[in-house]
Amino acid sequence: MPSNKRPMRASVCALILPFILTGCASLTNSSARTSAPNATRVACQSFQPIYWGKGDTDKTVAQVKEHNAAGKALCGWGAKQ
Repeated sequence: MPSNKRPMRASVCALILPFILTGCASLTNSSARTSAPNATRVACQSFQPIYWGKGDTDKTVAQVKEHNAAGKALCGWGAKQ
């Protein structure tokens, strides 16, 4: 009798597996699509351009320029409205 259960078990697994995989794929894709735009929107609302002064080091000035370049690319900082 055990030999009759084995093909039945394999058939059930073969039928259920695509549904399980499809469910996981759709959840992963939908969450990835919605999180990125929200993260950008929140960052653009939260952060502002940074300015440097005479006392700042070259490394600090470079980091400020990187921050401001990212803000310009993502949020449109400095664009005429």
